[in-house]
Amino acid sequence: MKRLKQISEQIKENIDQFIAAAENNKSPLEEIEKTIVDMKKRIAEAKELVATAIAEEQRLRQAYHEAAKTAQVWREKVDATLQEGQTKSVKDAQQHLQRAHDLERQIHAQEAVVSDLKTALYEFYQQFRDAAKRVETLSQRQKQAETRAEFYKLLAEFDLPDDNSTFQQAEQKLKETEAEAKMWEERNRRATSQTETPEADSDLDQALAALKSDILGSNQND
Repeated sequence: MKRLKQISEQIKENIDQFIAAAENNKSPLEEIEKTIVDMKKRIAEAKELVATAIAEEQRLRQAYHEAAKTAQVWREKVDATLQEGQTKSVKDAQQHLQRAHDLERQIHAQEAVVSDLKTALYEFYQQFRDAAKRVETLSQRQKQAETRAEFYKLLAEFDLPDDNSTFQQAEQKLKETEAEAKMWEERNRRATSQTETPEADSDLDQALAALKSDILGSNQND
C-alpha cells in the first residue's frame, strides 16, 4: 500500500506540473502541436510556390519553342537571300536565334530552381511527417499517463490502514468477544446442570423408597 501511494503521489505530481505548465501556456506538447499545424500550412504554401515555378518553366519552354521555330524560319530566309547580299535578313535571323538561346538558358536555370524547390519541399515534408508521428505518439502516451495517474490516485485516496495497530486492535476485540461468549456458554451449561441434578436425585430417592417399601413390606408380612 505504501508503494502504491508513492507511485500515485509521483504520478500526481507530474500531472500537476503538466497542468500548471498548460495553464501558463508552456505545455511542450501543445507547442509542438502548434508547430505541426504551422508546418502543415507552410507545406501547402510551399506547394503553391513550387507549382508557380513549374508553371514558369513551362512558359519558358513554350516561349523557347516559338522562338526556335521563328529562328528556323529566318534561317531559311537567310539561306535563300545570302547570295543577294541582304544583310538585314541575316541580322533579324541572328536576333531570333539569340532569343531562342537566351530562352534555353533561362529554361535550364528554371529547371535547377524547380529541382531545388522540390528537394527542399520533400525534405521539409519528411520532417513534418516524422514530427507528426512523434506528436501522435507523445499525445497517446500522455493520455495513457493521465489515465494511469487518475486510476492510482483513485485507489491511493482510499485510506486503508497500512500499519498493524488497527488490525491488532480488531483481533484483540475479537478475542475478548470470543472469551465473553465462552464464559456465558459455560455459565449456561452449569446452570442447566444444576437444574437437572435435583430432578435426577428425586427420581433416585423415589426408586430407593419404593424398593425399600417392597422389601420391608414383604418382611412384615412374614
